[in-house]
Amino acid sequence: MNRDYILSIIAGFFTALFVIVILKSLNYSFPANPIYFLAILPILWLAAIIVSKYIGRYLPWFYQLAKFSITGFLNTSIDFVILNFLMAATGIAFGFWFSVFKAGSFLVANINSYFWNQYWSFGGKKDEKKISLKELFSFQTKEYYRYFLISIGAIFVNVGVASLIVNVISPQFGASPQVWANVGAVVGAVFQLVWNFVGYKFIVFKA
Repeated sequence: MNRDYILSIIAGFFTALFVIVILKSLNYSFPANPIYFLAILPILWLAAIIVSKYIGRYLPWFYQLAKFSITGFLNTSIDFVILNFLMAATGIAFGFWFSVFKAGSFLVANINSYFWNQYWSFGGKKDEKKISLKELFSFQTKEYYRYFLISIGAIFVNVGVASLIVNVISPQFGASPQVWANVGAVVGAVFQLVWNFVGYKFIVFKA
């Protein structure tokens, strides 16, 4: 099977698993057995890759965007699992420590993001020409420096927007502090998604 298909299925499975863990921590009652979600999301991700690959024949960037988005969902689910674990363990869902928890969960997810985006979403190194070990190390170092700088900006975008929603805007629509903290995290992740795609595509993993 095509490597992209396999990776999309793997990403879908773990994203579904982490989402189930998050919803369980929020005492969400599933209308059906959550095991179905573990099967449905990998199929949806696989279908998205197949469709986007076809569209990519006409819009080359679209296939790349699809892989980046799937990676983004996986990274976000990791971010949220760690954030909710820290909030559940400490009982803190706002204030200074929320920002600390959010920064920590973001950093872990961001490390995962680097490897998925490097070796899948943006194709990693160009393998059409053979390079020496020294050249490869130099290439990886420069690439990582660019990635690090974009990631620093992403931390401010993600954590800043999330903290603004949670600490400046009080919970809306009757949401509990923990649910509102996740709303802030979602908004932060959306802004981060746009920032990262532009930065990774045109600065970090550029051809």
